[in-house]
Amino acid sequence: RLRNDVFGNYVVQKLLDFGTPAMKADIRDTLEGEMLQLSLQMYGCRVVQKALESLGEEDLPRLLEEFHHNVLSCIHDQNGNHVIQKCIEVISARSKKAEAMGDMRRSEVLTGHVEFIVNDVLVNTPTLSCHPYGCRVLQRILEHCEKNKKNEVLDEISKCHRKLLDDQYGNYVIQHVLQFGRQSDRDSLLIIYFN
Repeated sequence: RLRNDVFGNYVVQKLLDFGTPAMKADIRDTLEGEMLQLSLQMYGCRVVQKALESLGEEDLPRLLEEFHHNVLSCIHDQNGNHVIQKCIEVISARSKKAEAMGDMRRSEVLTGHVEFIVNDVLVNTPTLSCHPYGCRVLQRILEHCEKNKKNEVLDEISKCHRKLLDDQYGNYVIQHVLQFGRQSDRDSLLIIYFN
């Protein structure tokens, strides 16, 4: 009951940060089967985001399973989009940390946990780039995802550079392309801008 309560959600978040392993396991168990529903709620989405940050890597596959085939509905939701952004941030950070420690196998496994998100974004890149919440997800991908996945997204974005330059949300994606993209992406944008 506390997970989606205006005040109770803070208590659950603190338990995820500072609770005993048994408390965290109990909270994890209550999240299973309800990740999607909570992600679409104002206070529940905050608990889901904290769970993604706080729970162990071994818990993530089960919890993320609910988002398979529901990525777009989450991205289009004012609360759910924050959860998708957090998935990208947290899992990419954990993957990069594993890679820095020389554990390439673990890094690849973690990267695989967000692959379904990136794949759904790839087939909807032009539309999501011009969406108030979708553009945020694309920005997180450009900031956090590993190079191969980021390049796939950059390739899709490059197909609609001209359209995004003047779009009220797409321009934010273009700004991220300029900051996090490849030199070829920047060159392409400069050619469009000066022609």
